[in-house]
Amino acid sequence: MKYVITFVLCFFLNFIGAQKCGCLKNTELKNLISCKPTEFQNGAKVFWEYDCNTSWITFQNKNIKVKIFELEKDFIELSGRLGYRSWTEYKKSFLIENSMVSGCCQPGEYLLYDKNNGRKIAELGAVIFISNYKNVPYALTLKTNSKLLYTNLNSNKSYPIVISKDKIEKTLKNAHELYPENLFENIKIKNNILYIHLKYKESKKAHWKIETITMNIKNANRY
Repeated sequence: MKYVITFVLCFFLNFIGAQKCGCLKNTELKNLISCKPTEFQNGAKVFWEYDCNTSWITFQNKNIKVKIFELEKDFIELSGRLGYRSWTEYKKSFLIENSMVSGCCQPGEYLLYDKNNGRKIAELGAVIFISNYKNVPYALTLKTNSKLLYTNLNSNKSYPIVISKDKIEKTLKNAHELYPENLFENIKIKNNILYIHLKYKESKKAHWKIETITMNIKNANRY
């Protein structure tokens, strides 16, 4: 009798913890939402789940299971296009792309999550550049109109780069540009110095100018 109870209890726990992936009222969702898990090197998994009322993304690692994102019923068919779209694994974390609109062309925002417990580490802001540099991956994001963030994606540490807020806001007005992220270009690292070009216009009739922003990343890449 003891073994029967144990078996039934285990079956029940597995049942309530099973992945939910289906809606009988809307079978077309199976063609829009892939519930195939992404498995990280530490054994943790991230995957979509859905029913007829909502869709959500679940993080699971051993006995930890948490919902990290959710879309309401009216937006289920936009799963994978609106909100959390994709994730990339790093040494201690995973980086998630968060789309603020379902179509073109607003730059996505990025969030960093701990890949051991699924907790959010930081909201990094709008993406400017993501790269691998000498085995040290990093993200360059625009946190505000006066601050860039250089984030070491191995250590999960972010370092601010102060920029001129007025220069960006004036340029957006003078150039009729909607997104400040588009003003940054030619990002590169040479001899541990990060170089960033910021395009700007001092007036509507003025020619474009370039300001070079630099940062020594030697200390930032120690972890």
